[in-house]
Amino acid sequence: MFIYILLAIFSVLGLVLVFIRRQRLNKNLWFFTGSGQKLFAYGQKYFFSRFKKQNKSFINIPVETSAPDAAHCPAAVIGNETVQPRLETDDAKEMEKYFLAGEKAFKKDYIDEAEKAYIKALSFNENHVEANLRLGVIYLKKNLPTKSEAIFKKLLSINCGDAVVYSNLGNALYMQQRYPESCEAYAKSAELDSSNPKRFLNIGRVMHEMGNYDGTIENINKAISLDPNNSDSYAALADAYVSLGNLDRAKEVIDQGLKIDKNNLNLKAVSKKIKRKRSGK
Repeated sequence: MFIYILLAIFSVLGLVLVFIRRQRLNKNLWFFTGSGQKLFAYGQKYFFSRFKKQNKSFINIPVETSAPDAAHCPAAVIGNETVQPRLETDDAKEMEKYFLAGEKAFKKDYIDEAEKAYIKALSFNENHVEANLRLGVIYLKKNLPTKSEAIFKKLLSINCGDAVVYSNLGNALYMQQRYPESCEAYAKSAELDSSNPKRFLNIGRVMHEMGNYDGTIENINKAISLDPNNSDSYAALADAYVSLGNLDRAKEVIDQGLKIDKNNLNLKAVSKKIKRKRSGK
């Protein structure tokens, strides 16, 4: 019976391959349209994430895609023609065309299409700040942290380093498990944007990875003081207390977080961890 099932499966696969060959990978084929690519990428990401080794922290550090209140570069850099060369009118128009095409694709999360457009825009001006920033973010999304690191360090080399650039550099280093360097980048981000609670939350998470639980608690408490309604901060704080073996305090923090959001999955995950620790499992 099992053999017949296998034969049926391979027969179906064979028919699919024949169909694709006949179509010669026609761009009108649904699978290769933007919607098909997006759905396939989502399925691939979901499937492989089941087997990917997870970091100690419960909460994934988010990628930052914009900074509405920050200029990535000081005016002196933007006006420096050795950094931002003056382009001929036609080249400037072409660069803008590809950049806007990248922005359109990026907003729809068609990151392969966006990547190609930004690279094309950068062929006219390699120091185009927003194109570099978006490309660095794309490499984070595609789990290519070394490429992302290179992009954000490039921005820093031309003195374009705001809190968002340093934060995403920290993300790239974090993904490579280069935690001390990541912590330095997050600390610089916090220095430049000290009123933003997620700056300190990021520092706390990476310190957790480094085994500096007191530092974790200190920074996450700073994040909570700036935004007491972020339930994820309570989950990260409780997790640090679990690592210190202070399960009673961890449970208290979980209860505080659940008053804010009783459905928070990170709080529930740490709560289960506390129960396992108490049961000796």
